[in-house]
Amino acid sequence: MDRKGKAVHWVLLALGWLGLVWEFVFFLLHWSSLPEQPGIHFTPEGEFDVYAEKFYGFYPHLITTVTLVVIFAATEVIRREKLNLGLKISEKGKRLFLSSLVITLDIAALMITVIGCLWVYAVSVQEPSVMDTPPSVVLHTGIYVLFAGVMFQLAVNWKYKEKPQEADLSDEEKRRRRLRFLLTGSTGNLNSGVFHRLSRYVSWIIVMMLTGIFLFCLERLPIGDVADEHHGKAWLDNLGGYYDKWLVFLPFIVSVPIMLILELLSVRAVKKGNAGPALLFDRLKLLLAVFSGWWMLMLNSELSVGAVSVILYAALTAGCIISYFTSRKKLNSGEDKN
Repeated sequence: MDRKGKAVHWVLLALGWLGLVWEFVFFLLHWSSLPEQPGIHFTPEGEFDVYAEKFYGFYPHLITTVTLVVIFAATEVIRREKLNLGLKISEKGKRLFLSSLVITLDIAALMITVIGCLWVYAVSVQEPSVMDTPPSVVLHTGIYVLFAGVMFQLAVNWKYKEKPQEADLSDEEKRRRRLRFLLTGSTGNLNSGVFHRLSRYVSWIIVMMLTGIFLFCLERLPIGDVADEHHGKAWLDNLGGYYDKWLVFLPFIVSVPIMLILELLSVRAVKKGNAGPALLFDRLKLLLAVFSGWWMLMLNSELSVGAVSVILYAALTAGCIISYFTSRKKLNSGEDKN
């Protein structure tokens, strides 16, 4: 990272941690004035939908802390270049790419911190309307910033990419290299392993982070059960009834063993130099982590897992498999002609 990028990074990082400190101080200052069962959760319309012990007012503090710690660890790894991103670009392009990537992650963390601050304020003063419009504005702004960051990084990668010399290559070899790039992400014989490492980190971070968050939130289920008529149970909308709370973890219970198998298959493929299968296994693992986390969120919110998400997951999974076999067939066909 260049000096300007580092300066912006540290400013954004400091603002995020100051926001977390403010959350704790402001909430503790209002602790004694809160009722025994304050409102702690909100509907999209800005009304309380969950009342619980004051302890649960620390819920946004936990979310903010986990977010800041994870993003800080990720940015430290990236800016210190401890993770080989496999960038084949000039030094200037590399500095721009790393700076924009770190700053984009910092902004994402700051947006979540701001939402946490709004949440803490609403709970502390018992004013749910604070959570009506402002969090939505912050969230949408964050999404736009993330999208702009990704577009900028793609532009940098394109502009400063070190293009391989293809002047002496035959048309057939150029075609084979393009097909190999589509299949493995590299024009060489073996993937650089960037996607393999990133998919591993992202997949397991999703599992560990969401498991911790949902374990913390488990006690508040079922939502709105003030009379405690369904103690130890949670409402499962897909089944239309109250069932044991552990069932909200069913997506991870099913997906994690499959992810472990895909992880082992991916590692084995990499060791054998089979970049194509490794890339396929990593994609399937990442998709499973993202969608199982989504379904866990739905169940924890006592909402049904819709057919749309299941169909989307199935379509993306099928697309990865079809893409792999199609690219492999084309690559083998090109090799046979030689």
